[in-house]
Amino acid sequence: MGASKKRLSRSLESAILWSATLGLYVEAAVLFGLALYPSLAMLSRVRSSVSNAAPALQLLSMALALGALPFVSGCTLCVLVAALRRLTMLDLRPGRYAYISRESFRWASYNALILLVRFTFMNFMRVTPLLPAFHRAMGAEIGPGVQINTNVMADSCLLTIGSDSVIGGDVTLICHSAERGELVLAPTRIGSRVTVGLMAVVLPGVEIGDGATVAAHSVVPKGTRIPPGELWGGVPARRIRPAATSEEAGREGPEGRELR
Repeated sequence: MGASKKRLSRSLESAILWSATLGLYVEAAVLFGLALYPSLAMLSRVRSSVSNAAPALQLLSMALALGALPFVSGCTLCVLVAALRRLTMLDLRPGRYAYISRESFRWASYNALILLVRFTFMNFMRVTPLLPAFHRAMGAEIGPGVQINTNVMADSCLLTIGSDSVIGGDVTLICHSAERGELVLAPTRIGSRVTVGLMAVVLPGVEIGDGATVAAHSVVPKGTRIPPGELWGGVPARRIRPAATSEEAGREGPEGRELR
């Protein structure tokens, strides 16, 4: 009897996962189609407007319209994804949740929206104001002057990044982990004037104080607290250099100490 119930439970879980996956695929197809609509409308309009022009002008016009297509579609997709998230009030709450649970499916749906942009248009948004703006639209708290040079940011609505911080190339910045059959969500907070170096990994629940630096290729374990002004690095990350005292900062000038 127990084995039969276990098989039934496994079958039900499998059916739920397959249904959820299919639903996400349908959602993605609809969003992609809607994002393409303005671009295709533009192509149709350009084609009709130059239908009587010289062949060379027709080719040039269509080539320019095709060149604009990924940017028009990409920006449209960002707007659609952010609008859907707002309309459905799709946000995440810190906590521990079973894999088959309402909160876990909300997490999957939320990050699926981010992945649609990540794997289509996000590379064109890196180190531009567009990427912080997109993550703000997805619920992140991001201050002014922030530069983001990575696609690997998940769980945006659990992220806080202070003003004038730099998230380096291909940094991994996430607020979730899978632990012993549970999805764990924890907010990550990065202060102002923080630098997170190239390809560093910042795991859930981390807090990085103002003016701190995480060296390139470091892994900051979950729940780590990095005090303001300190330099941390390594795998796992450890303190390399303490914060400068007011006397040291005064001797070294407003730019502070350079990394050695």
